[in-house]
Amino acid sequence: MEQFRTEVEAPEFSFDVNHRSRITMIGSCFAENMGELLNGVKIDVLVNPFGILFNPFSIMNALERMLNNRPYEASDLVNVGEHWVSLEHHGRFNRTDKLETLEAINKALVEGRDQLLNSDVIFITLGSAWVYHHKEQDRVVANCHKIPNKEFTKKLLSQQETHLILRHIPEFFKAKKLKAQVVFTVSPVRHWKDGAIENQRSKAQLLSAVHAVVDEFDSCHYFPGYEFMMDDLRDYRFYASDMLHPSPQAIEYVWKKFQTSFFSDETRIICKEISAVIQAASHRPLDPESNSFQRFLKKQLEIIDQLEKSYPQLSLEEERKSFRGYIL
Repeated sequence: MEQFRTEVEAPEFSFDVNHRSRITMIGSCFAENMGELLNGVKIDVLVNPFGILFNPFSIMNALERMLNNRPYEASDLVNVGEHWVSLEHHGRFNRTDKLETLEAINKALVEGRDQLLNSDVIFITLGSAWVYHHKEQDRVVANCHKIPNKEFTKKLLSQQETHLILRHIPEFFKAKKLKAQVVFTVSPVRHWKDGAIENQRSKAQLLSAVHAVVDEFDSCHYFPGYEFMMDDLRDYRFYASDMLHPSPQAIEYVWKKFQTSFFSDETRIICKEISAVIQAASHRPLDPESNSFQRFLKKQLEIIDQLEKSYPQLSLEEERKSFRGYIL
């Protein structure tokens, strides 16, 4: 029989992700997409404490800053228009008040440090090997925050530079006595503003450097999110309207591959039970005082109690409050 597609198989790993795990995801859009889905099944995950980051240097810098417990100071912020911004953070931290910006990024730094120190798996998603160097401040930035281009120099990291940056991450983790497994991914999102050829050069640098690090360190691994989009879902119907980002259908497909790689059969069953509880909690009854609905509420509360007893890190408090609100 003829084959009409090239399916990329989900790789197997010697460890898994479950409801006893603590997970950190940092980097580009894959971290955001998978992190949101993990959070949706109540797995303990912290996503992008610095906001979305694209280049290897900024990701490494964020990890170092958190684990070295170096909070930001007011002098680290820059005024851009009506907002105070950090050149090492995504725009979601921007505030009109300087102290509010500072408070937001330092709060996230503390949360990120705590999660990293206790993480079982750290996912790092790389988006681009292009970096922007701020001329006046003489440093690579994570985000230009619509500052005029003339204030930056754009550069493509070499394969050697990218490799040195990435290999520093597991070495740094070891120095900090982190026991986490590190899973690298490369974002399939095309950085079209860089140009078609420039985007391909960038992805090539990232892929080459990542695999060099994975080959070198037993704690480092690769999940083929890039290949799932490029080689498996090779059709524009799997892209959003901008023709660059994965569509919801594509994200769901990669999520299923993610589950195949990292979820045990037990975890899949627990996820289904949790999803059912969440869905039930969002249900608005026609007759909340009926005996059948009151029995349904008590059954759901029993399920929640059992799940939380089996998985102490799991919290279904929001759903518990929802059910209790209807009990007579």
